Amino acid sequence: MAGLLSDIVGMIDRAKQSAKANVGLLGQDELESKDSNKLLSYSPRPGLLFIGQEHGQKIKLPYEIQKLANETGAFYEGSGGDKLSDIKYKGSWDTLASKGVKGYPSEYLYTIFTNTDVNKQKDALVSNDTIYDALLKNQQQVGYFKDRQFGRNELDKFLKSMGSKFLSDSKKLATEENVEDFLKRGEKLMWESGDTPARKMADKVNESRQRWLLSQPKGVFFVGSDHLQKLKELSSNERNK
Repeated sequence: MAGLLSDIVGMIDRAKQSAKANVGLLGQDELESKDSNKLLSYSPRPGLLFIGQEHGQKIKLPYEIQKLANETGAFYEGSGGDKLSDIKYKGSWDTLASKGVKGYPSEYLYTIFTNTDVNKQKDALVSNDTIYDALLKNQQQVGYFKDRQFGRNELDKFLKSMGSKFLSDSKKLATEENVEDFLKRGEKLMWESGDTPARKMADKVNESRQRWLLSQPKGVFFVGSDHLQKLKELSSNERNK
């Protein structure tokens, strides 16, 4: 009898552990951290899962997440600089989200100053041109939309919103030193300097992207880890309306 009771207790414990491991896949309105490799995920409802990634850092996915990705489809962020080799992706979720945006709103040029270490904007811009002309010529590498182009009007508006010095500095030659300084200053102003006009542009675009993510019926979407808390807040706000 004692042996039978021990087996039953063991089965219950294993069932609890299995349920805990899969709670994020079944739909849980909490951020979940898997201590084995500090993996953060958020699942607002069954079948829809967001995996947080620190840009430039590789992560190892538990089996149950790999299984869900294969069953429902996996999508990477942006141009795929953080793609994992053991995941079969269907493509970029940003490419899908962009189809709902009309024209080329100037705030979408925020990608010029985003994740420059991973996205390698400097490699695309260093040339014998001015930085301004290099930006116009290398839109596929530095722009958000891959199916359309921005013009001088959009670029002027964006750079003026960053601060008048950015427009004037963009007329400098695109030497390695000038480009690196231009990108680093822009990235710091946009992401590390509080409530600046540059940050407001980025936040406006990101909220639009996050709302698109939450509208998806199912799938595994890899996002920058900084998106997870905002996704949770937006999801909660929508349900409380």
